[in-house]
Amino acid sequence: MKSLLNKIVPFTRKIFLESQYVFYINLLEKVVFFVFFLILARELDKTHYGLIATVFAFTNILNSFFDLGFSFYFQREAEAEDLKQKLESAIAFRLLLMVIFIVAMFIYLYSDLSIDPVIIGIIGLLTYLSGFNLILNSVLYGIKKYKKSFVGFFLSRIIFVILLFIFYKMKAQHYLILGALLVSVIIHLGILYKYLREENLNLQLRFDYTILKKILYSSVPIGIGIIFVLVYDRVDILIIERYISFEAVAVYSIAYSLYKIPTIISGVVLTPVFTDLSKSYLLNNKIDPHEIFLVSLILLIISVGAILLVNIFGETIILFFYSSKYSLSIPYLKYLVFALPGLFFNNLTGVIGNSIRKEKIPMISAGIGALIHISINVILIRFYGLWGAVIATIIGEYFVFILQFILLLKHNLRYKYFTT
Repeated sequence: MKSLLNKIVPFTRKIFLESQYVFYINLLEKVVFFVFFLILARELDKTHYGLIATVFAFTNILNSFFDLGFSFYFQREAEAEDLKQKLESAIAFRLLLMVIFIVAMFIYLYSDLSIDPVIIGIIGLLTYLSGFNLILNSVLYGIKKYKKSFVGFFLSRIIFVILLFIFYKMKAQHYLILGALLVSVIIHLGILYKYLREENLNLQLRFDYTILKKILYSSVPIGIGIIFVLVYDRVDILIIERYISFEAVAVYSIAYSLYKIPTIISGVVLTPVFTDLSKSYLLNNKIDPHEIFLVSLILLIISVGAILLVNIFGETIILFFYSSKYSLSIPYLKYLVFALPGLFFNNLTGVIGNSIRKEKIPMISAGIGALIHISINVILIRFYGLWGAVIATIIGEYFVFILQFILLLKHNLRYKYFTT
């Protein structure tokens, strides 16, 4: 036990020292969005809040189809010699795809659900532009410029908070509150572009089909995996809207958003781990199993701690921030958190697969997991309501982890890619 502590303490210190700015980013992002949705939840009735939550869920799922795995790909390839040409081609191609995104978004949300087109336009635009921010930010992560990444994020979100405060005090309509977030996303994009120029990456809109084809060969499997992850992460919202109501979406969204808060810490752990494993594999064609073991232990401790805290203080948190209007969210939150260990570990196995260029492993496991998750949701929500969504989430997270773990073992990764 003492020997294990002697290993895990310095390793944990190293991880959090390297990724302290990633932690600040994740924490600030969660706090900002928590306040953002808290204001909307308090100011709007359940129907309108559920409607906005539905738009965010759908646009995020749709946007994942246009991500193409670029964010993870460029973090992994950030030190490649032809990075500039690759970035230019990827960004130009994604701009071309924006037209398809807009058309698909309005066909579903406006033609089918008759949701306010202004809300659709604002949320859709900020979601798609955020995808460019992820790509540029991933390069900073890949070259370990975590502090620059944080500063850019902090400045853009400070502007958002100021605008949010002004509009809230003015009792402004939710259009302006959503618009404040869009302004923040645009400012963040400009700051990231400036920082990349300082790293000698003066990007222009150039498109090279040969380079793009090379990128897509490796990035698309990652992108497909991301699509599947987002589908089983957000699709329950859309199914709840279809089979129950926007009010039910609001109740479940509150519980689900709080359940995902501990991913702040898991993201802090896994972001530098992905960079380190990718670099280790690039240089040595192997990764260190001891690092995987220590990361697993850290994630287990975090998830168990989160489960205990939520079951002790979950009710107090919801009543304090959201008032008794959302008291129905309390029991769903207390059971959703039992999915956290599965979520953290399937993220870890996904990181391992992408680091060693076995992108198809996370893709296949996430795809099968999404299919099962959707099926379980459709069946259980019709019979058990929101409890069906809770059960489907728990089953889905552990299923994806177990499947990815089996696929990694099947490829004999213990002997072929690990080194002691």
